[in-house]
Amino acid sequence: MLFNSDYRKLLRGKSNSCFGVGFTLIELLVVISIIGLVLSIMLPALNRAKSNARRAACMSNLRQLGFAFLLYAMDFDDYAMPTYDGSDTYWWGRRLLADGIDPTKGFIWPYLKSELKTKSVYECPEQPYGSYGLQGKPAVEPDDQKWITSTYGYNGYYLCPPQSGWESIIGFRPWQKITTIQNPGRVIAFADTLIDLDVTGTGSIIKNTALLDPPYWYERTGWEENLSPTTCFRHNETTNAVFVDGHCESMKLEDGKYTSPAAKIGSITAHNGPYYVPDYKSWPIKRRRRQ
Repeated sequence: MLFNSDYRKLLRGKSNSCFGVGFTLIELLVVISIIGLVLSIMLPALNRAKSNARRAACMSNLRQLGFAFLLYAMDFDDYAMPTYDGSDTYWWGRRLLADGIDPTKGFIWPYLKSELKTKSVYECPEQPYGSYGLQGKPAVEPDDQKWITSTYGYNGYYLCPPQSGWESIIGFRPWQKITTIQNPGRVIAFADTLIDLDVTGTGSIIKNTALLDPPYWYERTGWEENLSPTTCFRHNETTNAVFVDGHCESMKLEDGKYTSPAAKIGSITAHNGPYYVPDYKSWPIKRRRRQ
């Protein structure tokens, strides 16, 4: 029979042999340092995985927009979808000054019945609502989700000049049929877009835009550099695009530049070909009169 003192000794012995002694402060700090090191190694990989997931979701959105674009053309004798009808109706919907935007009036609605809202097919997950100003909102109205349009831009400048929003200048150019576009796999239909209205490129006046503006504007006396193009390279300095033939690509700057480095806005190429306005060299140019 064990006495109390012997029993206590036995328990102490078992504790030392079976469970070991407690951590010292130095050992605890070493363990914490190792955990911190492991986390510092894992976090960039986790962030890349999240970014890749957002890129994939963006590609899925663009594929749906591209498919709807092709369906529209099939119903309208192969003509590309218009950007704008001259009033308040656009490819994405109709702006109603009191009630916000009605997506059911947009040209794309019969082929892609998605509401204009956060996390919809019209919103790139890398550019969520709240990270930009609302270009479709009247200046007198407060910010509200009812003014959401899209963070993807349509290449109406080339595809439908007579109903592009620039028709007063380029309306004489032909409305494109997707079946007659040369090399449709290199002409963008939709891409990631954003606009910096501060031409200094500081990113101080960032808004969404549903128009893919090219690196150069057409004037009858020549092509002039666009100081506010809209292609946004928000996916680790790449932009996602769907082309007229329906395929998608992630693209980096080729020989283009950032006009807004803070917001990663610029153009893929230094000039309009081949992705924006592939036939820009054939557009008529009038000579300036000598003074």
